[in-house]
Formats: sequence, structure tokens, C-alpha cells
Amino acid sequence: MQPKFTPHRHLRSEQKARLRAEATSRRTDVWRKSGVSAAQTIAEKGVSLIQSCGPADAVGGYHALRAELDPLPLLTALHAHGFSIALPRTGQNLALSFREWTPGSALKPGKFGLHEPLETQPATHPPILFVPLVAFDRNGNRLGYGAGYYDAYLRDVRARQRVLAIGVAFDEQEFSEIPREPQDEPLDMILTPSRVIACGGL
Repeated sequence: MQPKFTPHRHLRSEQKARLRAEATSRRTDVWRKSGVSAAQTIAEKGVSLIQSCGPADAVGGYHALRAELDPLPLLTALHAHGFSIALPRTGQNLALSFREWTPGSALKPGKFGLHEPLETQPATHPPILFVPLVAFDRNGNRLGYGAGYYDAYLRDVRARQRVLAIGVAFDEQEFSEIPREPQDEPLDMILTPSRVIACGGL
């Protein structure tokens, strides 16, 4: 059975599609100009941010796709400071799992052109998660690619434990308002080259 779409929900979906196109163009432009330097800047800022977030010894990240701000320098620096690192693997029915990963160890091609840890790596639920995005607003609303993998993962994990979700983005990816739908999971913080934005009253 096809899901019902109310006119209001359909309007939000159209708004998201327009924002996604504009934000993707913005992100590509800034990535071409300063992608490498921005990745190094968030690596320098991100270690102290994570160290200030309380007792956590594991961090989940992602392998950058397209023009996403690359968190690899930050993940490598966190590993050098004693944090365990995990990267996502995609599965069926929006299933996203995180597997332990050591900087420099093997990755394999997965869905959508992603590079993923080997399936033999131990699964984990890191209490801190860096999340890729296309656009964000200061309330922690995030616009992704539309598949819903991260929303489904966060919804499932947050039903069982606290997880701090930190969006990683260029400053130019900020919009005044991202339309939010019931299935959308908010971010707790946004890390950009110039700022750390606390969302949701943190």
C-alpha cells in the first residue's frame, strides 16, 4: 500500500527538494575553494569539543561523499587521543550500523558510493556521532539526501540510550529554517569551521 501524503506534507517535501538543490550547489562551491583547509580547521577544533562532552571513549563518523566536509583528519586526531572510532555500514530497509575502524585500515565500496568498514569488524553504538548533511538550521534541523538512514538510526538508538548527534558542515550550508517532518531526528550540535552551535537548549 502506498503511504498517504497530505497536501501539507507534500509541500514540505517540495520545499526540501528546492533547499537540497540550492544547498548542494553552495556546498560544492565552498568545497572547491576551501575543502581541505576546512577539514583541517574542524580537526583542530573538534578534539577539544569532544573532550568537553563528558565521559565518552568512542566516536562515530563517516567517510566523506561528494563535497561533504571531510571528517577524516578529525577522526584521526581523536584516535590519536585515545578515542575508538566507528564508521557506518548500510543495510536493508534503512538499516545503518556502525563498525569499529582504525585510521588507515581497509574500507570496501558500499551503497551510494560510500566506503564502509568490513563486515567482520565489531559492531558498536558510539555515544557521540558526527553526522553528514546537505543543509542545517540553528534549531538542529538537518537536511540530508532524503533516504532517511541517519534519522532511522538515531530514532532507534535514542529509544535505548543517549547519543550526541553533531552535524559537520561548512558555514555556507546554514539556512534560516529547514522544514521538519515527524520522521526527522534533530541534531544536538553543529560543528563548522567557524562555530560550534548548540541546538535544542544544550
